Amino acid sequence: MGLSTSVFLGRLGIEHMLVERHAGTSTHPRGRGNNVRTMELFRTAQLEPDIREAASALAGNDGVLQVETLARGRRRWIIRDISAGMDVSRVSSSNWCLCSQNDLEPVLLSRARQGGDIRFGTEMLSFTQSREGVQAQIMHRDTGETRTVHADFLVAADGPRSPVRRSLGIGQSGPGELFHNVSITFRSKALKDYVGDKRFVVCYITDPLGEGALLPVDNEERWVIHVPWFPDRGETLEDFSDERCAAHIRAAAGASDIDVEITGKAPWHAANRVADSYGRGRVFLAGDAAHEMPPTGAFGSNTGIQDAHNLAWKLAAVLRGWAGMPLLDTYQQERRPAAVATSARACLQAAEEQHPGFSPAAGRNNDPADLMTVALCYRYASNAVMGASPELPVVPDDFQLGGDPGSRAPHMWVRREGAEISTLDLYERSFVVLAGPAGQVWRDAAKKAAEKTGVPVEAYLVGHGPDGDLVPEADADWAKAHGTAEDGAVLVRPDGFVAWRAHAEMPHADRVLTNVLQTVLCRT
Repeated sequence: MGLSTSVFLGRLGIEHMLVERHAGTSTHPRGRGNNVRTMELFRTAQLEPDIREAASALAGNDGVLQVETLARGRRRWIIRDISAGMDVSRVSSSNWCLCSQNDLEPVLLSRARQGGDIRFGTEMLSFTQSREGVQAQIMHRDTGETRTVHADFLVAADGPRSPVRRSLGIGQSGPGELFHNVSITFRSKALKDYVGDKRFVVCYITDPLGEGALLPVDNEERWVIHVPWFPDRGETLEDFSDERCAAHIRAAAGASDIDVEITGKAPWHAANRVADSYGRGRVFLAGDAAHEMPPTGAFGSNTGIQDAHNLAWKLAAVLRGWAGMPLLDTYQQERRPAAVATSARACLQAAEEQHPGFSPAAGRNNDPADLMTVALCYRYASNAVMGASPELPVVPDDFQLGGDPGSRAPHMWVRREGAEISTLDLYERSFVVLAGPAGQVWRDAAKKAAEKTGVPVEAYLVGHGPDGDLVPEADADWAKAHGTAEDGAVLVRPDGFVAWRAHAEMPHADRVLTNVLQTVLCRT
């Protein structure tokens, strides 16, 4: 999450330093599934093509398979199509992408270095904060050299056992630890013969001798298998010898004679916990430091990347004087409920995949449409939104994207100056007002509100004809998609969420819009 935070801050021109205790990026394939919303954010950051290139070996993999062994026994597709068979281009500018952390991080690092001071092999030893800022003691791990860093804010993406969270005295809520695994990387040329043409994202093996979750790395000879580990029974990592691991893999394949070369082992612990607070003062938690989730659906890593995106624009707004400090309180108001709701859905998904008879949600938990709903349809009700409905669930039961305040703004393909873009591509460095072709009053209001507040606001008229800045597809209805009338408007935040919606033209529109900006930016 640190690299994602660095990328988003750098895109906004915010000077920052990233401190990472490890010597380099991850070498172990994990955190593979980047959902549609995450890929939208990477598209806006102009990283999507590079990420898809890094992930090209797994571009054709889809679905979740369950088998007794690869060679024999019962098998079924728990999820055959993660996109739920829908035309994703109708609801998003992007699509999900299977890119392992070890492939993703070098892409993020290359971009992060363009806007930030990136220091590997460097550890934060301690920090203090005051009303004016944060002081951190950092140490270069090779030389032992220490120095003091003065900063306005600290973002701690320091993992599930976060020393910063403990230092702040922030507790956690939730069921806690769920299970333990050892993640084993290995090479096997023969295994692909047993996989055949089944290009899965993950395959659950149910045979007791080979139980685990098998994941392809290159579909050829590099693989990962997560096998159960029981430390509560006295089992240690040393018990997982190469010989034992190879025997487990052969049992999973249902073939005792395949070649297996063990290349790595890493323990990991699945848990369901959310921090009781997302920070104190000028210090904020992001990623696993703020929430731990079951691995199913890759909700944890995606939620963390979206944490970083939410926080980055708010830090930028405060540092540039657009917003009052209370805007930073909305980071917790928005992201903690999203994590709680997402974690609950992840647990349902995990229960279905590991226990096929378990159905607490009437079968919805193994519906790929629910994955899309969780990824795209979560809602915010905070002081940074006007007109949201706090009584509504954070994640709706069904797929809903209609321009409601607090929801991710709808995607539409439009042409701007002859080039096809998504409306989502407009949202990053400023607030944006969208109105219909007769909405000149809103364009004028946006200009005046920007002058009065000092907040950058761009305005676009959507429609056919000479007044249209953005020309939609012939059958697209901008007003219907955004839940307003032809003479209405929506105000979209830099993170692509609807801050406010006007259902029709208003008198004194500039005064109204100025008021809205002052409110959602928490300015006194």
